Amino acid sequence: MPKLKINEHVCWLIVERILEGLPYRTIAVQLNISKSSVSRVFLQFQKYGCVEDLSPLGQTGVTGRSRILSIDDLKYLESFLKEKVDWYIWELQSEMELWLNRQISYSTIWRAIHRLGYTHKQVKISIYSTCSYSQILFIQLIINLFI
Repeated sequence: MPKLKINEHVCWLIVERILEGLPYRTIAVQLNISKSSVSRVFLQFQKYGCVEDLSPLGQTGVTGRSRILSIDDLKYLESFLKEKVDWYIWELQSEMELWLNRQISYSTIWRAIHRLGYTHKQVKISIYSTCSYSQILFIQLIINLFI
């Protein structure tokens, strides 16, 4: 069941009543909300000094895995991918470990590469674009002989 947002006015009422010394359960009954909601609102007030929802990074509804690599780290990785097209993932991993001075798993590098839009290793130049027509015919003849 989705979490409903409590009105800011009600949040301030909760804070006022707790500061007056009323127990959480009494406040919850008076305002017709759960005791855990009263506790959550007051903890928010104690932590930040306000009752507004301060989600991480200013985003509401942030879910999922926390990011190990920052935006700058991803930019560095992307520039590295453009420079070193033929590197393997473990080479990228060791370079990122040197950059960050901490260990990073293959899966972290893989997820970061995928977030950057790369889905598979792409061949930069095909053999047919570098060969002449006679060389292509010769290659096809050899392939047909061994098949």
